[in-house]
Amino acid sequence: MTFLEPENFFKKTSDFVAKKHNIAIIRILLKSEQGLGFNAIMKQVSPITPRMLSTRLAELEKEQLIQKNLVLGDKPKVEYRTLPKAIGLSKAISELEKWGKKEL
Repeated sequence: MTFLEPENFFKKTSDFVAKKHNIAIIRILLKSEQGLGFNAIMKQVSPITPRMLSTRLAELEKEQLIQKNLVLGDKPKVEYRTLPKAIGLSKAISELEKWGKKEL
């Protein structure tokens, strides 16, 4: 282990948090008791373009923070849900909300 490794972890984390809409999307999905469709997420993250939301969802899925599910039925649809890895962010998101209410 080199001295710079902790800095690399911090940089990777701060880059993830700083990427516009990542935390907002995860927060919305964490608060939802069921999966949410693309349009439902888009309404709650607004303003965001469909292309940007699609990109962010794909990145979060690649990082194994969310899962995209096909829900079959009369009208098949796609829903997104958080995975256990994202649940670990719940406390950090809550602390950011508390800080924001107090300081901003």
